[in-house]
Amino acid sequence: MKINKKKLAFLKGKKIYLRQFLKTDISEKYLEWINSFKNNFFLETGRIPVSHYDLQNYFKENTKSKNSILFAICDYKNKHIGNCSISQIDWFNRKCSYGRLIGEKNSIKGAGTESLELMQKFAFLDLNLNSMWTAVCEKNIASIKSNIKAGMIKTGYMKEAFYKSGKFYNVTILSITKREYLKKIRK
Repeated sequence: MKINKKKLAFLKGKKIYLRQFLKTDISEKYLEWINSFKNNFFLETGRIPVSHYDLQNYFKENTKSKNSILFAICDYKNKHIGNCSISQIDWFNRKCSYGRLIGEKNSIKGAGTESLELMQKFAFLDLNLNSMWTAVCEKNIASIKSNIKAGMIKTGYMKEAFYKSGKFYNVTILSITKREYLKKIRK
């Protein structure tokens, strides 16, 4: 039976939608995204080769967890172009971290920003969380710009906290609170 993935659209944006990440999304294409050293240079992923088995275990662990939510990022032609997640959910302190990976580099312009905006809406309005944060290598200028465009605020940094290819890089911390998010969407 073929699944109509478009019907699984969970969070709908203007150019993209987020849907539940499915086991069938673990494909050769996804393996290429996650193992691309060039495309993921400033991400935690891509340091060592990841296998199909590794991705299946990641999927199992995260779908069982009550503190992590995985999404597939899709365009309205139903093409899976990336993934995003809300993770490290701390229900007591009502906070979470998030991550994004746009695997299809020649896909929709602004897909990363829009996926973050959809995750913010879900985290603050549906999950009733109070804050979201992420850590980005300071050299990942595109990610920092995308985060700021989505309303994230630079709140700090960690010196030499990211190591890749024999070199240490500083990490920028970005966050937003529910109050700041509500102010942003009321503009």
